[in-house]
Amino acid sequence: MTLATLVLMVAPLVALGACIVVHVVLSRALPGLPRPRGIMLSVGAAAVGVAGLALFGPAERLPAGLSPLELAAVWLLTYVLLAYCYVIGFFNLGESARRIRLLIDLHQAGRRGLTLEEILSAYNARMIVDVRLQRMVAGGQVSERDGVYFTASRVMLTAARLLVWLKIAYLGSRHELDVRIVTPERGPR
Repeated sequence: MTLATLVLMVAPLVALGACIVVHVVLSRALPGLPRPRGIMLSVGAAAVGVAGLALFGPAERLPAGLSPLELAAVWLLTYVLLAYCYVIGFFNLGESARRIRLLIDLHQAGRRGLTLEEILSAYNARMIVDVRLQRMVAGGQVSERDGVYFTASRVMLTAARLLVWLKIAYLGSRHELDVRIVTPERGPR
């Protein structure tokens, strides 16, 4: 196996690794950088790298019938899917999933555990909404004027509308809790 063949096989994975490294470096070097912007910059930087390697790399070593443009398309698609898994499946879950944080908090409490009151003091609705609003304001998705919040990003509003549309298409409802479950034994509930 030649080095060129190895590069052809692992380029999207290397790009994902570069994305993660750039994301960590940006997050640490620029702590004031909004998280969505840091993610977009890191994903974009690695995408430019993988596309550049495909378009301007060792074209003479490509398999017969495969153009650099086709290779760039395949690598970019593969990389974008891997980056999506990182952002949504790993980074986003670790950032905001209450279940994961609760499990970690319970583990850190050790044999003592946590009472319901201790758990609720850390997970009250006001705290959760406050943190979410702070992140949205910092990320430019929402703006606040005189204690009133407004949408500020058409991109995020469009993404939110798309998610609502997908929920309606898949769940038949705008919200997961509105879904009526039908079982053969009991009918709708």
